[in-house]
Amino acid sequence: MQPDVNRIERILVRGTNWIGDAVMATPALQRIRSSFRESHITLLAAPRITGLFEGSPFFDEIIEYRRREGGVRAFIEAVKTIRARRFDLAVLFQNAFEAALLAWLGGSRLRIGFDEQARGFLLTHKLHRGPEHRNRHQVHDYLDIVAECERVCFGHDFHSENKKPLPSLTASRSQQNAARALFQSLSLDSSSHPLIALNAGATNSRAKCWPEDRFAALAERLIKELNARIILIGAASERDYAERVMEQVKTRCAINLAGRTSMAELIGLLDACDLLVSNDTGPAHIAAALGRPTLTIFGPTNEFETAPTGSRAELIRAEGIKCARCMLRDCPIDHRCMTRISADEVFERARALLN
Repeated sequence: MQPDVNRIERILVRGTNWIGDAVMATPALQRIRSSFRESHITLLAAPRITGLFEGSPFFDEIIEYRRREGGVRAFIEAVKTIRARRFDLAVLFQNAFEAALLAWLGGSRLRIGFDEQARGFLLTHKLHRGPEHRNRHQVHDYLDIVAECERVCFGHDFHSENKKPLPSLTASRSQQNAARALFQSLSLDSSSHPLIALNAGATNSRAKCWPEDRFAALAERLIKELNARIILIGAASERDYAERVMEQVKTRCAINLAGRTSMAELIGLLDACDLLVSNDTGPAHIAAALGRPTLTIFGPTNEFETAPTGSRAELIRAEGIKCARCMLRDCPIDHRCMTRISADEVFERARALLN
């Protein structure tokens, strides 16, 4: 017997924990909103993710889940919050056991997600990951979850015609204003020179990082040959990477903002940039989804599954590296998948994207 779709009044979306994953989920979020137009949709996610969706039309309510800061107490409070709202449907984009446990303890009537981390018994409807998922872009995993929600609630895949979805974000006015205020505080004129952002770090993997001296050499050429202004961005944990790049850039046309921007400022900044050159990180996904020219450098990660995608997004990797896409966080040999990408090669690709 199919659930009464008219009773799907309140939907909980357990968001992902990583920024890039959250951006890749936007086609699925848009699909939930269009399929369940009359439902009240709530996002439960970490603060860094909720900031990404400021003013988003996808949600009626956003709840910050401060698990990292609050520990077990935050988990218990989240269970109470979920239980009080009496959700009819929990859409679990996060694959963790805890996400399913939250929805189960919170009393969500339907709980739909992938059967991973031995959490299948907590789900009312579960999906399985098979060989066909290898080298398939992650955006489709999130869409699969929504399609299962549609099958459960409507009896069919409501939006099966959407075959090639692209993640999409729009900078809000407040985010754009936050970037303008930031530029003014730095006396940075973003209109008379190309404004290029570089992301030299990677929060969860040293192996994903293109060498700092290459980023510095790239910055020098962008400044000297294109008269660009350079902004280094990244999380607080990546500030040391940016500092080491800054130490090697001889001109004064570069600013290190790694760890010094709010999410609103970061989104507004990327929306204003003429180009982002980045390791495989969350900001690359944001810039690509904003429709900005984005060049992502890949080595140990699998671009077929997680590349930033957008109308002006490209990637670069060294060819002929047998151990590429190893998914290791530290390279046990000579980091050849990254060291064999030259600054000259990246500069030429960056210049072509700017043009």
